[in-house]
Formats: sequence, C-alpha cells, structure tokens
Amino acid sequence: MRLGPNGFARGGDAEIQVYTWGETGPTVLFVHGWGGNAGNLSACIKTVVQAGGRAVAFDAPAHGRSSGEFSSAPAFAWAIQALAQEIGDLQGIVAHSLGGGGTCLALGQGVRARRAVLLAASAWVEPVLIDFTEKQGFSKALTEEVLRLAAAEFSPEESSAVVNVAHLTDTQALLIHDPEDREMPYRHSAAIAAAWPGAVLLDLPKVGHRSILRAQAVVTKTCEHILSEDSPDESQTIS
Repeated sequence: MRLGPNGFARGGDAEIQVYTWGETGPTVLFVHGWGGNAGNLSACIKTVVQAGGRAVAFDAPAHGRSSGEFSSAPAFAWAIQALAQEIGDLQGIVAHSLGGGGTCLALGQGVRARRAVLLAASAWVEPVLIDFTEKQGFSKALTEEVLRLAAAEFSPEESSAVVNVAHLTDTQALLIHDPEDREMPYRHSAAIAAAWPGAVLLDLPKVGHRSILRAQAVVTKTCEHILSEDSPDESQTIS
C-alpha cells in the first residue's frame, strides 16, 4: 500500500478483492463504506442482478479481504479508478458513507458513470478521521495532530467531495440520507446535492446510518434509479 508523505493511505499497489454477479446487462459498481466490506451492499446487489444488471463490488484497501493496513477516501477512489479501467463502460455506481466521498473523488478524477446513488454519503474527510480517533481512544492532542497531518496531506479535492461534483453534468445523481443520522450527519449529503448539477436528495427518516442499506424503500429506489434512463424523481421524502 502506497502511503503519502504524512502516512495516509493512497492506494497504489494494494491487492483488491473483487466480486461479480451476472454475466450480461448494464454494469453497476458497488462501493461500501468505512469499516465495511462488499457484503454490506448485498440487498442492493441482489436486486440489481435480479433486474438484469451486472454487479461488481470490492473490498476497499485495508477492508475485508483486500490488502493494506490503512485506508482513506483517496485510497477508495484509487480502487474505483482501477476497477473502472478494467470494467470499461459503467451504467452506475452505488456507494455508502465514505465510499460516497471516494466515489465523488473518482468521478472528479475522470471515472465515467451514467448514474450514481450515494447512501448516507460523506462530504468531508475530517468527521471520518474524528470518528476513527475516538474509536481508537486517541487523546485530544493526538487527534489534533492527526487532523493537522491530514490537512497537510490531502488536497482540497481529496478533502471535500463537494469540490469534485460541480462539473459532473453527465452523471445523474440520487442521494438518500436519514436526516437524523448520528454517524454521518445529513449536512454531508445536502452539501453534495447542492453542488452536483441536477442531483436529487431524498430523505428517509428513522433508518440510521447502516440500516439504510437494507431498507426496502432504499433498495427499490436505488435499483430503479441506477438502471433507468429517465430523470430522477424530485420528490423529497420516501417511506
């Protein structure tokens, strides 16, 4: 795993575990979130395949069966770029949490996809780092040092998903988020949707950050959007 000057993961030579379902049909890439694995998106994957799509998922660097001890949004983006080069034409990308931020970065760096669905996406790196340091029991001083190093390591494009989406006029985006999400605040998706031309943000109350991946309304809406050729529904709340 290639590391940056301040020790943050950049991707590089990590070995990525890839999974595929379906042999034909429009190809959809699935990107899990921080601390997860490809299986987290199994409900959406199953529905897309049953609808005639081809699903490709992977364990991000330092997650699941992939190699590496560290990860980051740029490392997620590196894996997405590497897979997109192998896959070729992408109908869409479905991503959760930090995977959403990594997807925005990958699209900003040139990955092409007709459609995208971001579930409880992260817009900024700093809250993810704070969550990590809290779970590791870091002291306040050590947390501040990690944040300082991150600020020096990551470019504006790598630190904020919002910076990457302003020019994505060729990718139709649908974002879904619980307004009361305690792990990834709603303002993340709101900021991405506001910056992404034509993006639609749907509210799904009371599902939380992780159960959103299994909520039937989300699974149905995700499949409909990612495989459709029509414009996304502009209604603001689903149930």
